[in-house]
Amino acid sequence: MAEPSVEEAYRESGALVLTLALRALGSVEDAEDVVRRVFASAAAGGSLEPRDLLHDAADRITGDLERRVRSKLSTLDDERVVSEGLTDDRAVVAEADRILVRASLDRLPAEDREALERALIHGVPRYELALATGLSEEELEVRLRDALLALWHGTPPGEGHTSVQGLASRALGIRVADGGQQHIAGCTECRAAWRSLNDLVGAVTRLPAAGPVVPPRAGLWDEVRRAVDAGPPEDESDWRDEARDDARRAQRRRMLVMAAAVVAASVFAGLAVVLSQVLAEPEPAAIARASLEDPRSAGVDAGTARLVEAADGSQAIVVDGPYAEYPDANLELWVTPTGGEPVSLGQVSSGHYEVALPPGLEVGSGTVVEISREPWDGDQDPSGDVIARGAFGG
Repeated sequence: MAEPSVEEAYRESGALVLTLALRALGSVEDAEDVVRRVFASAAAGGSLEPRDLLHDAADRITGDLERRVRSKLSTLDDERVVSEGLTDDRAVVAEADRILVRASLDRLPAEDREALERALIHGVPRYELALATGLSEEELEVRLRDALLALWHGTPPGEGHTSVQGLASRALGIRVADGGQQHIAGCTECRAAWRSLNDLVGAVTRLPAAGPVVPPRAGLWDEVRRAVDAGPPEDESDWRDEARDDARRAQRRRMLVMAAAVVAASVFAGLAVVLSQVLAEPEPAAIARASLEDPRSAGVDAGTARLVEAADGSQAIVVDGPYAEYPDANLELWVTPTGGEPVSLGQVSSGHYEVALPPGLEVGSGTVVEISREPWDGDQDPSGDVIARGAFGG
């Protein structure tokens, strides 16, 4: 049976959790499921404080959003899966904090709430607000300071530090003549409290962006109570672990595809050798030649490249050199016509490689030939280390 403290926490914070889940997930069914999980988990040993409940809800919501987006990517067969978050979990936490501030503000006495809202949200000057409320500016500043402290849930600095009233006044932009500025600048505890109060002022100022709190439907508490009585929910896997597993599976799929491609390339290469021996066609004459050198090793010989022309007038590039398959990268052949951009001519996987030039590609004297070691990262542009370079002469 649910403890009275759980029901009390639900009555205080159930609407806040539901509102956060609705804004983030956009589904009443999913939002109510988050409410059931949050309170069942808290009743099993977690905290029933509003802030802790909201932050637990934010963590669960982020996980639900991540799984939702990754499921859609999987359906689209999109392998660009990484371990970083696809959704903005910080935005969900920030919305949770705004909801908490709004709820705390609504619990203030009407005159204190109105003073803070008019001063911070609507930007009414303090002298004008003092005239409207019939208070002196000093009395209004005390009211604003005390109202801000009533919203704050931080830890005040201990004895011997700047007073929390002085820190709250500074956060509100109220002039304070206590001479404590030098102490705050050098004190980590006071500076942290001031920063927290200053952030709270900013949170109140941005409140108009938040919508109203949505009350739960009448029967939701009965469902929450049954979930509490059923015991703690199963531990939810961390979406970050799931994301890392997805990334590893995607990498394995890419490795298998590349392995299959290497095997297929080897088979075709073998067939090409057999066919060339059977047909025994004479080697075409070279139109242009290039000596390849390794730019990483002060011009070490890295083979040759030839531009040849077949009997039908088509042209091809033939590369010979100390090349073989790499276990974790491709050897990509590039040609760069004078004044042009690099064009890929495929992957060099053996000591002899011949490839026909695509229609429209003009290659001749001055054309640069390069072979680069490209990692399997899906990038179609040359980004790896150049291991061979040369230029065609006449």
